[in-house]
Amino acid sequence: MLKVSPNGDQNVLFSGLDAPVLLKNAEALLPVLEQVLPSWPFTLTQENCAPAPCMTITGDGPDTYLCQTGDPDQPARRWDAVNAVCEMVVALAWAQIQSNPSWLCLHCAAVEFRGRLVLFPNRRRSGKSTLTAVLAQRGYRVFTDDFLPVQIDDKGAMFGVANGINPRLRLPLPDSFSDDFRSWVDRCAAFENAQYGYLAISSLAARGSMLPIGAIVVLDRQDDDKDPNLHDISSVDLLDDLITQNFARLAHSGRILMASHAVTQSAARYRLNYSDAEQAADFLELQFLSWPKPVTYVPLHALPSQSVALISAMQNEQPVFDPELTYQRAHGTIQACVDEQLYVSDGHGLGIHRLNPGSSVIWSILEEHMNLVEITDLLSVAFPDECTTRIKTDCAKTLQQFVQSHLIVPACSLEEKVG
Repeated sequence: MLKVSPNGDQNVLFSGLDAPVLLKNAEALLPVLEQVLPSWPFTLTQENCAPAPCMTITGDGPDTYLCQTGDPDQPARRWDAVNAVCEMVVALAWAQIQSNPSWLCLHCAAVEFRGRLVLFPNRRRSGKSTLTAVLAQRGYRVFTDDFLPVQIDDKGAMFGVANGINPRLRLPLPDSFSDDFRSWVDRCAAFENAQYGYLAISSLAARGSMLPIGAIVVLDRQDDDKDPNLHDISSVDLLDDLITQNFARLAHSGRILMASHAVTQSAARYRLNYSDAEQAADFLELQFLSWPKPVTYVPLHALPSQSVALISAMQNEQPVFDPELTYQRAHGTIQACVDEQLYVSDGHGLGIHRLNPGSSVIWSILEEHMNLVEITDLLSVAFPDECTTRIKTDCAKTLQQFVQSHLIVPACSLEEKVG
């Protein structure tokens, strides 16, 4: 057992993280942490730590805790032990990203099938955690049921990294589950309340274990009794999912775009329609009996990496579009075209923009330095049946959006223009 400070205040230092979790009179949570994070080593210290804690958890009575994140603008929330640990796990995910800014982090479950990971992206009420538990009962190695760090090697292969956190089930279980599964849940139950229960499973992958990503299965749970069925999903739909479910907001958006695009090209892509988690597990076991081809490597050259401080500073800029200036693409913009759909990341690393067909045409024109009049003239020739005034108005709106999104900048300064 871990030794507890006499005054009840402890900094919990998790391996691989810069920021600790501060427990104030909350030593009763330590056994919970050891059960929920069995392979994520941590130590305790009373010394002041830098940086500041990613979360402070203060005991406030029997099985009651006040949880304060590192954001002082967010009010403390009152939870029981289970929900306090749930919130702490989210804080650890953010702290892990801050400690490893080159990583991606996907909001998904990940389970090993024959040496590769199958990812189940998070969608509200999709049942990813329950399906993960059903697969765990059958002995499949679980990397995560909530968030998955992703590392990219020099060859461009995507490797999911086990986070060492036991899965969590939403309670109560529906009546449709088998007696075998219910009995297994009872045996594995570690800590629970009326809403959630953590399971201490034997098939949890050790923290830091790495495997390539083999497939991504978007879960679509239906309220019917139909058998599970699997359909291919388009690269565009999957890329939208990956961008949305990635929460490494401190990573450069160009890195997120390039890596997410690479995943769509290298992993198998499916949508699973199902109504019963145990039937879905049966179906997936048959689907992934083997992998038809070797792991695909998508070379990623010069992935952008920028400091969090620099990216944050850029957010304060408020550029204004000047219709008299000539514009060019901003330095460092990154684009990816998937099934004729164009995505562009700004050079500051702040956002990823999905361009509509009209915006894509203007973006292609901006390979050369252009001003509003020149772009309007080009499009008026290309679309002679369109009103020139309307083309100019639409172009101005698009260019204004590009400027505000840090996608384009003036090709010359105002002084050069006047001179």
